[in-house]
Amino acid sequence: MAGRVVATVVVVVLIVGVIAAGYITSRRRADRVRPGQPDRVSETVVAELMDELRKAQAEAAYWKTTAERLQRRIDASPPSDG
Repeated sequence: MAGRVVATVVVVVLIVGVIAAGYITSRRRADRVRPGQPDRVSETVVAELMDELRKAQAEAAYWKTTAERLQRRIDASPPSDG
């Protein structure tokens, strides 16, 4: 019985120790981050997203030009009798 109590106390102490170590580690990491300052991960993500945005804008401009050209062709063609 006493061995079981000791084992339970050891397990609880280990769990509390792991939680405390995680808390301390996260606080130290948080102290190094300044609000408003980009970190290396967010810089990479933003750069990739901006690249994708530029590609999407270029594709949208292409399809807009294509649609305008086709609309001019339709407007210039004589109406067909149905």
